Parts: sequence; C-alpha cells; structure tokens
Amino acid sequence: MEYKASGIPISAQFAEILTNDIADFVYSLEQLNSPETNQIILEGRQAMEDDRVIQTLGEALGLGSMVAVDGGNNILDIGSGSQCFIIAVRYSLRNGYDPHFMMDRFKFESAEPSGFMYGIRNAMEIQQIREADEKESFCIVDNSWVSLLQTVNRTIFHFVNASSEQDREITEKFLEPLLAENGDFVCTLKNPRNIAISKSGISSYYCERYTNHKLNLADKVFLLGVLRAGEYTEPKALVDSGIGQLNVRSDKIFVTKDEVKDIYNTTLQSTSEDCLCLTYFRPHEWSPVKRIEFHKKLLKDNKKLFKSMLQTVADSMIIPTIHEPLEQFLVDEIVKRHTGKLPNIYQTVGIANIKDFSSQFAMQLTRRLRT
Repeated sequence: MEYKASGIPISAQFAEILTNDIADFVYSLEQLNSPETNQIILEGRQAMEDDRVIQTLGEALGLGSMVAVDGGNNILDIGSGSQCFIIAVRYSLRNGYDPHFMMDRFKFESAEPSGFMYGIRNAMEIQQIREADEKESFCIVDNSWVSLLQTVNRTIFHFVNASSEQDREITEKFLEPLLAENGDFVCTLKNPRNIAISKSGISSYYCERYTNHKLNLADKVFLLGVLRAGEYTEPKALVDSGIGQLNVRSDKIFVTKDEVKDIYNTTLQSTSEDCLCLTYFRPHEWSPVKRIEFHKKLLKDNKKLFKSMLQTVADSMIIPTIHEPLEQFLVDEIVKRHTGKLPNIYQTVGIANIKDFSSQFAMQLTRRLRT
C-alpha cells in the first residue's frame, strides 16, 4: 500500500514507524477527553478569542519543499573505553537534493561523555543549518532554540571543568567555530529562513493563563483542544512565552555571548533588528499543534513571509499519519537508521580484523576507522 495524495510514495515498511509516531498524539487526545476538561477548554478558547490571541491563516502561498536538519548519537562500550558516534544530516525533498552527512567518532576519557557528545552533535547540526543558507523556502531545526542554548551552556560547563586535556581538545574544535564572532550559532539565529520546530512542550504559558491554573497541561496539548485547523497563536517574543530570561554562560570561549543573550531576550517592541519569536499552529484537523520558533523579520510586510512559512509547514503535513513536516520526519529516520547501525559496523569490523590479523593490528585499524 502506498499513499500518493502528496505525490510522495510512502511504502508499507513505514507502517510500524507511523504507528509509533501517533502514540503521543493519541495520549494527548485522551488527556482532553472529559466533559469537565472540555468545558474549561471552551472557556479558555473564548478568553483567547477575546484577547485576539487566536488568528486564522486564510489564503497564503507556500514556498515548496523545506530543508531539514537533525542529528543523532550512540555509544559503544568496549574494552578500550566508550566510543561515541555522532551524526548530523541535512536533507530536502527537492529534485536532486542529496543528503548531506557529517559523521565522526570520538573516544572521551570522561566517565560521563554525554555532556561533550550532545554539544558536539548540536555544533554539527548548527553547522549544517548555516551551510544550508536556505533562501528558497525554510530550514527546519529539529529542536527548539531554547534547548539548543541549554545544551551549549551545558557543553561549555563540561569543557571548562574537563579533567582530560584530550576531551578539551576534541570539544574545542567544535565549540570555537560555533561560538566565534560571526560564528555558526549567532549567524544561524539571525537567518530568518531558519525555523525551530520542537517536539517537546517547553512551557504551559497559555494553559495556565487561560484556565486560571485549573489544568496542568503543556501548551501543545492544551492548544490541541483550543485551536482549529488553520489557526495559530498571535506571534510573541520568545522571552515572553513563559520561559523567562534565558541565561548564557560567560566563559571567554563564548565570544558572542552578549549578542546571543540579546537575541534570545529581546522583546517585539524593541528597536533591535534581531528577535526570536514563537507561535503555535494547527495545520489540519488531524494534526497536532506545532510550536514554531522563528525570527522577527518574518513578521514584516503585514506578516506575508510569516504566513508563507505557516502554509509551507501545512503543505508538508498533508499525510495524516505523519504528524510533523515530511522533511523533518524523513531526516529523523535517516539519522535513526545510521546511529543505530554505526556501533554494530564498528564492532563487526573489529571482530573481523581480530580473526584475520593480530589483536594489536586490529585495534590500530578500528581506532582509526572513520565512520
């Protein structure tokens, strides 16, 4: 069986994946399924309408296939220590657009390498986003700008406090281009064609405000009961979204710390050119609510480019069983398949070499194996 309404064949092998993909969506619906909750939500919607928080997309022009970036990691614990496999992939459904891979393997001396590993993964992802330099449509960051900054802060903490010079050297190679003046992080934040679509809930700002704290739900779940197809919440600055001021680590390696802090914490009323904003959008009746973080520049010219962005997301979500933009879904699958296999390939090569050669020669080969 293939679903071809979009012109994109989706084969039967995706059936199990798609079943798992809707599990959270079904659970969210169950949370809303009670007369008492429905009444509170109806009252909340009325209050949001009164405040003009709920907007309707109407007619807008989509810009075609987007680019998506995602990363993954895996750890193989063997006798010689923990081998960390990290991958970042960039992909689009445009004709002739091949997947762009960044893959590497590291052996950290730290007993808890995850603090380094996730930071390097995010650095790879942000490099992929900057190199995409999207101009035709939009580039999806499979995360939130909030989470990315938190990961950067955590990685700097591990870098500063690393007991191993080797771990510091490995991490610094990625932190330096990420955090430098005109580096990958600040340039990616400033590009209005980059949109961050988060899987996590992040905040309960609307739920708390418009139910008088009667419901304890993430905004993405609460708004699933509020928003109708084609509706979105009036854009607001990220700093006003219920998460408060976002802090930036002050270490000297973070050369653009002040600039990044300003971008994250600027309000819409500010005269600053750069400001991160967010909206919640329900593309279709069957769709979950998507939290989208975007640049203030999209709101220029009576929100023309902003509405094009929403329509582009909606156009990419016309397959009811896939609850995210198709580009985001596919790049996520590419990452999952590779990160799951890399440790096995590494281990298999090592075992094969041990059988054919001396142990010492085999370990030399696998240590230098570039995945």
